[in-house]
Amino acid sequence: MKVAVFGATGLVGSLMIKILEEKFDNLEVYPFASEGGRTIKFKEREIEVKPISEYNIPKLDFALFAVDSFLSKLWKDAFLKKGAIIIDNSSAFRLDKDVPLVVPEVNIEDLRFHKGLIANPNCSTIQLTIPLKALMKFSIKRVSVSTYQSVSGSGRDGLNAYHFEKEGKTYEKTPFSNVIYNNLIPQIGNFQNGYSEEEWKIINETRKILKMDNLIISATAVRVPIEFCHSQSVEVELEKENFDLVEDAISNFSGIVYKNNGYFTPRDIVNKDEVYISRLRKHPFLDNVYLFWSVFDNLRKGAALNAIQIMEALIED
Repeated sequence: MKVAVFGATGLVGSLMIKILEEKFDNLEVYPFASEGGRTIKFKEREIEVKPISEYNIPKLDFALFAVDSFLSKLWKDAFLKKGAIIIDNSSAFRLDKDVPLVVPEVNIEDLRFHKGLIANPNCSTIQLTIPLKALMKFSIKRVSVSTYQSVSGSGRDGLNAYHFEKEGKTYEKTPFSNVIYNNLIPQIGNFQNGYSEEEWKIINETRKILKMDNLIISATAVRVPIEFCHSQSVEVELEKENFDLVEDAISNFSGIVYKNNGYFTPRDIVNKDEVYISRLRKHPFLDNVYLFWSVFDNLRKGAALNAIQIMEALIED
């Protein structure tokens, strides 16, 4: 099987290659980046990272895209012509009605409708939709989420900005709208009608994945000064239910690790594959309203692993 990783030298692309190495024995990997000249290690072999060019793309089974929306749109057709099924981590195609937007634990059935291109959701959308899927049996009426997103969500430049500022330096390529070290930034992306781009991604992608076009959902996305893992505080209003049934649905759902005493923190779950949920509780004043705390690895399950799980599902099918 032949798999290309486009964006192989970035945080997500390099993790994709690492997970491919963990999961597959018989695999030919073809790493691409905007610029070549580097090598990666795969199965004890040094493999050259090729600069992206139509002449460098071989016949392929899959292509994992870990690049921005501009490059995804620019190179999509070239990879499709080489026979690849593309799994794209950018936001370029997520809301296209003909492109499945897939979280394997939530809507794996949507892969049946792909036309050679599948979108990997936003990291915070993946984190939110898994527990919401567990609760859909109780009829979700309303969702409110606040996110606490690590600097690695902005890629290598986000990590660099954090470390430069920690040392009292300025990082000229910072992706942030303000100083991030020892600070919180309630803005991820540009504002549109009072909501940031990240907040709109969470709202619109969640509706699409859950097939709940009219879901009442609000989001506040905050960048926080830690390196890895995203956290969420979630409030969900359901039709009438009881705590024990809600807890049972959460704790037994695939892709969730649940703790009923204490709580998880980002430091607990770096490099873990699941969504970690704790502090599940009923609202003290409102009927049928539940709150919980969620933590997961934004680079692993939030990007690289989810894409590879999609690929695995297609192979099995």
